[in-house]
Formats: sequence, C-alpha cells, structure tokens
Amino acid sequence: MRLRIFILFLALFIATTAGHIYTIDSALNYMVTRSMGRHGTLEIPKFMMTVEGTGGRHYSKLGIGQSVAGLPLFWLGSLVESVSPGNPAFRAYSRSFSIPHEGDLITAEPQTLIRLGEREGAPLFFITLTNALIASLVCLMFWLVLGRFGVSGKLALVGTAVLAFATPLWVYARDLFGEPLFAASLLVTFYELQNPEKVTDKRLMYGGLATTTGMLARASFIPLTGLFAAYLVLASEDKGRGFRRALRYVAFCLPGIVVLALLNRVRFGSILSTGYHTAFDKGFSVPLGKGLLWNLLSPYRGIFIYAPAVLLCFFGLRTLARKHRADLLLILAMVAYVFIVYSGWWAWHGGWCWGPRFLVPVIPLLLIPGFVAVSRSGGRLAGLAVVLGAAGFIVQLGAVLINYTAPYDYWIKIGILDWAEKDIQMFSPITTHWKAVLATPPSNYDLWLVQVMKVNPSAGIVTLAALAMIVALMARSIWRGLSAEGKR
Repeated sequence: MRLRIFILFLALFIATTAGHIYTIDSALNYMVTRSMGRHGTLEIPKFMMTVEGTGGRHYSKLGIGQSVAGLPLFWLGSLVESVSPGNPAFRAYSRSFSIPHEGDLITAEPQTLIRLGEREGAPLFFITLTNALIASLVCLMFWLVLGRFGVSGKLALVGTAVLAFATPLWVYARDLFGEPLFAASLLVTFYELQNPEKVTDKRLMYGGLATTTGMLARASFIPLTGLFAAYLVLASEDKGRGFRRALRYVAFCLPGIVVLALLNRVRFGSILSTGYHTAFDKGFSVPLGKGLLWNLLSPYRGIFIYAPAVLLCFFGLRTLARKHRADLLLILAMVAYVFIVYSGWWAWHGGWCWGPRFLVPVIPLLLIPGFVAVSRSGGRLAGLAVVLGAAGFIVQLGAVLINYTAPYDYWIKIGILDWAEKDIQMFSPITTHWKAVLATPPSNYDLWLVQVMKVNPSAGIVTLAALAMIVALMARSIWRGLSAEGKR
C-alpha cells in the first residue's frame, strides 16, 4: 500500500511538472549538483548570490541536501542527453504570459533563469523532478502519520490529496527549493519518534538520520533536534529511560552537525560561517509582530490565504489535547519555532516564490489536527473540509498554470513594483495569476506536457498515456485495498 500511494502522487506530480527551474535558489542548487556530479566539488562559477569563500572560490550558501538529493537524476539526465543531444523535448517551456491591464494585454515574461534549460537540456529537466519525488514522500509520510492518529485510510488519502494539491506543496513539487526536503525530514522524524514508549533503537536511528537530512537541507533544522529530544523525555512515563532514548537519538543526529561544521570550515573558513554572513543578507531585521501578521494574513504570503485547509487545525486542537497532548505540544512547538524564525528574517516572504515558502515544511503539521477533527466529527466538518480544499486547489492552480515569476515582470512593467519589492505585503499574486490564466492561451500554460506537445507531440502523447495509466491503476488498487481494510 505504501509504495502504491507513493507512486500515485509521484505520477500526478510528474504529470503537472514544469520541466524547468524558476529562480536563483533553484539555479544555485542545480549548479552545485552539476559541480558535484561532474567534478566532485562544491565550488561553482561566480554567479548571482554566490558567496566568496576560502581561496577566492565561490560557493552556494544554501544547504547541500537538495543538491545531493538531485545527483541520481542529474546522472540519469546526463546519460539521456549523451544519447539524444539537443532533444527539444527537454527544452520545452512557456516563454510569455498575457496579463490584462487597463484594457490592454501586457506580455509578461518569466525570469530569465528559466533559459538555463536551453543550454543544459536533459540533466536540468530530470533534476527538476527531484522535488516531485520528495513531495511524494511527504504525502506518504503524512498519510502514515494520520493513520497513527486513528484517521481511516480513505479519509487520510483525501487529506493527503488536500496537502498535495490544495497547498503550496504542489507548486514546490515543480521547483528546486529545499522546503519539500525540510518537510520530508520533519515528517519522517516525527513519525519515527512518535509514541516514545514504543520507539525502538531502529526507529531512533531512522529519526536521527532524517534529522541529519533536514540539517543538510537547512541549518535552521538544528534547533528542532532539541524539541524532538525534549519530547522523547517528557512524553515517556519513565523519564530516565526517555532521557536515554533522547541521547541515542541525538547521537544519530551528530553526523549532520559534524558535516555542517566541516562544510562551513572548508567553504568559508569557520565552522560558524554558513554563507549567510554577506552584506546581501540583512539578518533578523523585520519586527516579529509584523512578520507574523504578514505570514498569516497578508495577500502576498498569508498562510490562511494560500493554504485555507490549515484553518481546520483550530477544530482539532481540543481533540488532540485530550488523547495526544504530548504530540500536540510538539507540533505546536515546531510550528511556533518555524513561524518565529522566518517571520523575523529580513526576507520573511521568501523572495520571488509562491505563498509562504518558508512555512511549507509545517503545513503538514498544521493539517494533522484538522483531519483528526474531521475524522471524529461524524461528518459535521466534511463540508467545510471540501470547501477549504477546493479553495486551496484553485489558489495553487493559478501558480501551476502561470510561471510565478511572470507577475513580477508585469508589476515592474506597469510601474507598481520596483526591484526593491517595496510594500510587497499588499500585493496579491493570486489575483494576478488568475487574470493571466484567463487571458493566456492554454497552449502557453506552464506545464511541461503542454509545452512538449508543441515540439515533440509523440513524446508528449506517450508520456501522458503512461502517466494516466499509472494513476488509474494505482488509484483503483489503493481504493480497493482501503475498502477491504475497512471491512475487516
């Protein structure tokens, strides 16, 4: 069942992939993967937002976890490119979008970094599928965690579909940002350490290795280790035994801390220099109250606007508090930590991206209480869950069909946004995207399957048919299996 659920969501994510990168973070992650895959080094050419390190060499300040995760697909893409050099199927993307403005149509172009795919071809195309794999793992783990809380398999599958396609996870499954890897590491760790009385040494090891992966995705994962360790102690009936479990878990996390320290030392000359020490980064300079408000409710990045289903969380807090108090406290502590850290960061908005990018890792955690509440409401919350899920799907669909960097070009062209992104919390990319969806010909939508039909129809038709068959077979098999389990 687990493999089938993973394959189902993977096929759906691939079917809606963009086949290209979007922004500078994605380009940096790709360049590090390419450097490791071809030369065995982390050094990359001087580029936008690279950091000069030891010996005058240039490095990415981003965690290496995302780049390492993409290595197998990079090698696969390199093999494909060597067999079929210059294949246009791996260079297909939409170059412009139409957005109405005062009776005219503005031609909005996506950020020029997208054109990196013209040069790189199959290696870059295949590496863009990395997050489709990682997001599918997030979906599988979310389904398993809901099962741990007593949610039926069918409802858990519905909840997983909401996570996959009614939150920004869908959009980031098409890109190379590191947030899906952060989310996967967080969920795997939570799943392995849940219910400390039954945690085995093997589960402590898996939890520690997942935490290590999270650290390599983003150094901000490190403090979460302390929250998980405290949970293992406080949620144990025997505090001494819980403390020993916590020590074993932390021991399995040490490789992540050691690797990070060595990477900092080799790249930037000090174990404490992460690459975020440049003049470009302005540190935690946003007033926390403002950052929290903007991340919660602003038209630009508000989580309740971009992922409406998280509102169900408020209905499940009391339910979880009664039977799973320790788990609820851990969830709330992790959510609070991520909100506070990234709401105070100078780039609280995550840059040119979609929705509250930095908060994507905790969206699955926020959905857990909500779907536990739906499960135990006797159907009373089902209608609300459907409405919120549908609203979230509509929000994400706009960003799936229209490259999310194109509205910035539109705003700059009409003179209401400058490169400094002044007063951006008042802009709504959602409305701009849907204006573009309605004005842009479907043949220009930001879907690889749509674009490849133009340059290589046979490849597009074969891919579409194969993915449709996989989705149909997996969905049928999963539903039958869950129905049979429900009758037992």
